[in-house]
Amino acid sequence: MQFEQTVYTKVGSDEIGIVPSDEGPQLTINCEVYPLRERCWDLEMVIGKSHFICTIYWKGEVKLSVRLDRGHDFFLKLFGYLQERLAQPHLV
Repeated sequence: MQFEQTVYTKVGSDEIGIVPSDEGPQLTINCEVYPLRERCWDLEMVIGKSHFICTIYWKGEVKLSVRLDRGHDFFLKLFGYLQERLAQPHLV
C-alpha cells in the first residue's frame, strides 16, 4: 500500500492526513506534521464489535485518540501501511 497522493479525513474537530513528500510520507494531525520516516510513532488500535479506538503517539506522547465506527477505514489503511513499512528496513 502506498499513499501517493494526499489523503485526509475528519473525525469530530480533528483533521488527520497523510501527505507524500520528497522526504517520505508525513502524518498531519490538526496542522502538526510528523514525518513517518522517523520511527518516533506508535499506533494503537482496539477493535470491538461495532467501533474501534485508534490512538497515535509521537515520542511517547498521545497526539490523537479517537473512537470510530468500524466502517471508517482511514485508520485501518494507515495501520496496514505502517505495519507493511516496518517489515521493510530503512523505509519509514
